[in-house]
Amino acid sequence: MNIKSQLGKSTAWMSLAASGNSAISFVIFIVLSRLLSPAEIGLVAFALIIVELGKIVVNGGFSQAVVQKADWDDAYASTCFYLNLLFSIAVALIVVFIIAPLVKTYYQAEAGPILNVLSVMFFLEGAKAVHEGKLKREFAFKVIAIRTVLAGLIPGALGIYLAYRGYGVWALVAQQILNQIVVTVLTLMTAKWMPSLTFSKEFSRDILKFSSPLMLAQFIGNVSSKIFEIMIGIMIGPAALGFYRVGGRALYILQDVILKPFEYTALSALARIEGVSNQGNAAVRMIRMGAFLTFPLFFGAAAIAPAFIVFAFGVKWQISGEIMTILSFGIAPFIIGLHVNAALTASGHSKMVMTIATVSFAINCCLGLIFVPYGLVIAAWGFSFRGFVINCMGIFWFKKVFKVPLSHIPKAVAPSLIASLIMFAAIYFATPIFANSIPAILNISLLCLMGGLIYVVIMLTIFKSATGVIFTEAESMAPQKFKPLMVSLRGIMRLTPK
Repeated sequence: MNIKSQLGKSTAWMSLAASGNSAISFVIFIVLSRLLSPAEIGLVAFALIIVELGKIVVNGGFSQAVVQKADWDDAYASTCFYLNLLFSIAVALIVVFIIAPLVKTYYQAEAGPILNVLSVMFFLEGAKAVHEGKLKREFAFKVIAIRTVLAGLIPGALGIYLAYRGYGVWALVAQQILNQIVVTVLTLMTAKWMPSLTFSKEFSRDILKFSSPLMLAQFIGNVSSKIFEIMIGIMIGPAALGFYRVGGRALYILQDVILKPFEYTALSALARIEGVSNQGNAAVRMIRMGAFLTFPLFFGAAAIAPAFIVFAFGVKWQISGEIMTILSFGIAPFIIGLHVNAALTASGHSKMVMTIATVSFAINCCLGLIFVPYGLVIAAWGFSFRGFVINCMGIFWFKKVFKVPLSHIPKAVAPSLIASLIMFAAIYFATPIFANSIPAILNISLLCLMGGLIYVVIMLTIFKSATGVIFTEAESMAPQKFKPLMVSLRGIMRLTPK
């Protein structure tokens, strides 16, 4: 199976897994948000931000090192495994003895014990990182997909049960820990690999040389993406962070369903392509495809957000609807940054990924300090603005490495962006028309259907040529048994092969 077919099949599996897991976790989150207060949701959210950042250090970029290496080497993988365990122990000790006491003293007293309990997740994460890298390099995304769904369902049921029993924030804590246990156990079982009693100093130097800049870049990048939430929690309080998290929750679901599959598969595919020029051109094609799929979803989410949040979460979360609309604009263009980073990593430019992350962090800190003190709505606008600034910067570095003209990426995404903006305007102004005359779920469903039709019509008429290019690329990536269907659809839509 060639790289395009592997990428298409793997992305499809990860999309299916993300869709199933996200649907399950979203329903669970809705139930929990109706049982818990904004302050309780915000309190656990703040602790989880620290845990998520610690996980990045635990992984240390070692999983990517295993994926990026041309050939599997048991001694190399075993060295990665033991480095992972060392990092996980170090991070757990730092969180328990330094960060948790500081959070308890200077933020919220209740957050300290939560962090202490959640620190067990670092060891679980470290134990499965190399095994997950092995699954990814083998394109075993069907296994990862099944694992993802199971890890969402079982812990979610426990979280709801404990919330009904009145355990408050500890219901969320138990859900997170069980989720990590399920993911780790299933990953270890399905990777079918055991580390040998081998630790190579030579390999460890090579691994750290590659992975350290990447790990630092991922850490800085995630701090950058969370800096607004961190500042909201500190400057405005846990309840405000709870409202912000609910506003972003549906978008995180879309990220899992749409962006995560690209993130999982892009590096694996690009790392198998020879030649910097070929990698750059392949990344542009992936960005075009990603924009075609993601832009209408995020801009559509922006249009229906106020009605959707009230329907799903209740009137007490109404402000989160406005937050969701604003955040949607900023998340949509991150499909560009995702593939830029994957291409740079696949070509061995991990230091440049770190440079981009460092500059992005500085931009985020500055914008956070400027916007967050003015409240939730202004903070959300600041978050969206930073998305466009950072991605413009990423395009510049992409051009520097792959010698791709600056105009290539904007031209690739322009049709999808224009069509999505027109769709957004149509849905946004149509939303109030039937809001008071038909049930909310029917109104939201009709708006989604209308938005989808508008987007498809625009892409098949105004941007027919661009749609033909995208469809031809998708056809080449599709599994063999689906190719006749793709050919038939292309004929129905009268799209000329490119």
